[in-house]
Amino acid sequence: MKIQKIVIVGNSVALRNRPHNNLTSQNYGQIIEKKLNEDKQDEIIQVKNLAFTRATVYDLHKVYPQIINNYGDLYIINIGSSDAATREVPRWFADFLFSNKRSFLIKAMKAFHLYVIKPNMRFLVKLRGKRAWTSAKVFRQEYTKLLYEIQHNTNGKVICLSINLPNERIEKKIPGTYKNYQKFNGIIESVCKEKDAIFLNLDDLKVEEHFPDGIHFSEQGNKVVSERLLDIIGKNKIFK
Repeated sequence: MKIQKIVIVGNSVALRNRPHNNLTSQNYGQIIEKKLNEDKQDEIIQVKNLAFTRATVYDLHKVYPQIINNYGDLYIINIGSSDAATREVPRWFADFLFSNKRSFLIKAMKAFHLYVIKPNMRFLVKLRGKRAWTSAKVFRQEYTKLLYEIQHNTNGKVICLSINLPNERIEKKIPGTYKNYQKFNGIIESVCKEKDAIFLNLDDLKVEEHFPDGIHFSEQGNKVVSERLLDIIGKNKIFK
């Protein structure tokens, strides 16, 4: 039996539904896997989702062996929102906050974040100069490297999704994020042109309907993205 693979690389945007329903929610990877395998008898198309929470392009180094060694026939890249969002704290501080350690120091830092930093998030973002965890320069370098590694170590085609533009609530909370997302989307599109990858622009999606929390896709959002991915797969005859 012939087995072909789709490998999804990204952050929680590629994993979640917001709001989530245990009975009906599926991410776009699950949807396209089901659709592509309908009426198949002598072949299987598997979707391997390597996305993980808060992932930045630099964090992908943790899963580089898995990205390459899965030898996907198609790679879907959905990364950037964690990189480009402006932040109230540096990355090292956030890593401590989300640490699994239960030391007194970690508990104290979490309490400090909850009662001091979080209520003043907008002010602190501005105080830090509206800086993101990843600079535009590093993002371009790491994104280019990711596509290079995929294309030079596998025969897989690459589709790159744009970053969902944040809603007013997100922009008010962490100012400068909308502008950053636009900038980083320009980088993704530019790298796709340089590396002959397919850029899927999702700027026309509606926040209220397709990603109501300002970041993650809703059920309808995942459905629309899956339909567009299936259309690209069909038109480019990726799975013959």
